[in-house]
Amino acid sequence: MITDEQRSARGLRTVGEILELAAAGTVVLDPYSVLVGSRVRFGEGNVLYPGVVIECDQDSECILGSGNTLLPGTFITATGGAEVSIGSNNRIGEGGARITANQPGKNVTIGDNTRLSSGPLILGPAELGDGCAVLGQITAQQVELSGGADGSHPDPDHRGAVLKGFGTARKLTLKVGEVVNGSGDFADAPIERQRAYHPDAPKLP
Repeated sequence: MITDEQRSARGLRTVGEILELAAAGTVVLDPYSVLVGSRVRFGEGNVLYPGVVIECDQDSECILGSGNTLLPGTFITATGGAEVSIGSNNRIGEGGARITANQPGKNVTIGDNTRLSSGPLILGPAELGDGCAVLGQITAQQVELSGGADGSHPDPDHRGAVLKGFGTARKLTLKVGEVVNGSGDFADAPIERQRAYHPDAPKLP
């Protein structure tokens, strides 16, 4: 089968191997439009929507935990000896998202219960802790977002750090409960408490 030969030549799973992945518990809604590298490792119960691409060359690592939802327009690539590590119960790619690690040591690490939506580009090195979010057409590199509760937690002071808006965020470190709402160079935007956007939220211990 020509399609399978072309996939194998690029280090991707064949259609049959995608179906085997589905039989093992990954929800693959359209096996013909999903492209997944043969070295990509999955936990249990992940959901891959049509158009998802996950590449990983022979020198690199790409690991996903369990219960992640990857929506159309999600593109993840680990090349050149780099690593992409994604935890569990993340929602990635609503409106598109790219995650790229392409040099040794310039890894991307994403915790649990995060959200990446509306077109962000995450470039290694980058570390997103539990409950963090990157929302918008943001190029994020050399960022460290501290983990906390996810966006559904009633007290925003306990939530993971957030980047939102559009533009470029580099060499940026945020603590739990902080947010930068950028428009252009995020270095020019203030670091705020998420509570500023939720003034009536309860204050919990």
